[in-house]
Amino acid sequence: MKREALSKRKLHIFLAKLRTSPGDYVNLYIKPSSFPHRISELLIEAGHDICAGEIKHSVANEALVIEAGRYRTGAVIFWGENGEKYIVLPPFPIGDDRISVGELDASLLCETLERRYTTGVVLVAWGSYSLGIFDHDNLVESKTGTGYIHKEHRKGGMSEKRFARRTEEQKKDFLRRVSNRIEERFKNYSVDYVFFGGNRLILKPLLKECRYLELQAHKISGRILNVRYANREALNHSIEEITKSLVFGF
Repeated sequence: MKREALSKRKLHIFLAKLRTSPGDYVNLYIKPSSFPHRISELLIEAGHDICAGEIKHSVANEALVIEAGRYRTGAVIFWGENGEKYIVLPPFPIGDDRISVGELDASLLCETLERRYTTGVVLVAWGSYSLGIFDHDNLVESKTGTGYIHKEHRKGGMSEKRFARRTEEQKKDFLRRVSNRIEERFKNYSVDYVFFGGNRLILKPLLKECRYLELQAHKISGRILNVRYANREALNHSIEEITKSLVFGF
């Protein structure tokens, strides 16, 4: 099995190459609430269950199961009789269960990729943050800032405890500031999804502190964006990471 994360542009190139491959495909679209349990049912309904065992075995691959749990967007399966066999985890959810047999049908996948989404991005590390709203691929709202937090004190005794309390208070103040900025910048937008990046240990306390994120918790993606710094540069590049699809080849 091979796995590759493809940008929208590269995925369109990949699909164009698949369309030139000879032979028919089983095209399966599975929405999040149906994945993976409805795969066999759809294949039987279409009278094409000969490859059901092979597809179910591939869907049970450990790496794919882990990533499907993070993405929570369903899956697109292109199973070619010529040996071209792929499972795609799209960046945004598949809306319908669908099956067809014949030429490659990437229409619903392309439609899902090109739909106009409003996406909130929250990048936070201790001492820095960068927030943004993307309308499709365009950054339309942003705020980047910092906050001083003492490093851990290692000398021991009362001094260490005093510094630990101060650091804890600084972290609380910082989270309150970030929460206020999220409220200010996001309140005028109806977001479809929210993506968090940075220090993953910050997400849980931030959710407790930020009323906006608490109310939008069902829209927060399970994918944590892997960014080293919570700054404007990382924010600008985040939309490319968000819109990548994972392609598994078998």
